[in-house]
Amino acid sequence: MIVILHARSQRATAEQINRDLDAAFRNAVPIALADASTPGRWPSDVSWDDLLLIVYDGVPFPDPGNDYIQDYLDARNGVGPLLPVALDSLMRRPPSSASSVKALEFDAAAGGPDGRLAKRTGAILGLRLQQRDTRIFISYRASDGTQIAQQIEAHLNKLGYPVWRDEARELDGETKILPGSPVQSEIDNALEGASVVLLLDTPQAPHSPWIKHEVDTANSQLLPILPLCFRSRTETKKGPRFRSLFDLQRWVSLTLNDSPAAPPLTDAELALIVTEMEAYVCEIFRRKCRVPFLVEKEFVSRSYTWSILDARLLMCESVRSHSVRLSTRVLSHCSIFEQVHGPAMNVFSNFLTRTERPNHALYIYDGELIPEPELKEIIESSPADSGVVILHHQELAALIESNFTTFTP
Repeated sequence: MIVILHARSQRATAEQINRDLDAAFRNAVPIALADASTPGRWPSDVSWDDLLLIVYDGVPFPDPGNDYIQDYLDARNGVGPLLPVALDSLMRRPPSSASSVKALEFDAAAGGPDGRLAKRTGAILGLRLQQRDTRIFISYRASDGTQIAQQIEAHLNKLGYPVWRDEARELDGETKILPGSPVQSEIDNALEGASVVLLLDTPQAPHSPWIKHEVDTANSQLLPILPLCFRSRTETKKGPRFRSLFDLQRWVSLTLNDSPAAPPLTDAELALIVTEMEAYVCEIFRRKCRVPFLVEKEFVSRSYTWSILDARLLMCESVRSHSVRLSTRVLSHCSIFEQVHGPAMNVFSNFLTRTERPNHALYIYDGELIPEPELKEIIESSPADSGVVILHHQELAALIESNFTTFTP
């Protein structure tokens, strides 16, 4: 539930924000407006996906509005997500009850379904969608990434984002990770509670077995990874030093600061990192809203049931009964990724081995159609007995209508 708390004079702006968010998230998130002068009560039970947007201008914020914010935080043990939205660039300090969170300035680039406000909202909700601890996991090599990691952590905390910063310990130079070791257990637990990984791809990062473990574990959990690629001004290579992350074709290029006196990142670079992270997480959130909705619609309209077996991994089941003894059972994975399908395919294949074998297994993706050579490569690299059909969600209707007649490219 999103509540847009607004000054009475800003009702029209709050209504426009409501329309923008509805368009951005396909009405998948309930939204309510609350007048800060007479806000009433929170319109639903406390939930993991609650978010309070506070729209304010240069006029003093009403006391009932500040009380509403404090009640919202108290009901969530002080950690309910807030997003202050400043309509006056000269008055950017949030109302007192939300003063610990940096405001988002509502300028020309903030409005609209694809504006900065929708992306910040989508990022906050996207981090919470997996119902984990919603933390941003910062992965880095201590020898050349500590100061950068500390600066990013402080900046994200200022924006209200919870962060888990890996201390990147090397255990007396040990180069082999021992299963069940204290450090591995700590890392695995932190990744289990994370929703996105920011990888500081510094020159020393590829030499850390712990970072490789974090990348492999994140891939196995379908956690999005955003590499922050730090290279010197003289380097000509671009992109991540980790091959599996290079295939993502998504990273942030940054220049190593060789001045020991200055902070490693400028304000502009910090803003770039946040913008790219929010755009990525928001994109995934919108896919998690859109793809299962479209897939469910196709199945239900053809007399199939629909249920989600694993909300975190988006594993879904559809069943159609033809008679007392005859039914068709379909397991589907609604992928959130566009360009890299290998890790998700492996997770789906592993999931299929742990559940009752269905009549059909569908890997359903969004975005651009996978080119035929790449599709063939994905199929050939999949387990021989997986029997998974890979298709775009736009192809699903024809597949169901054909009674699951398939072909191999």
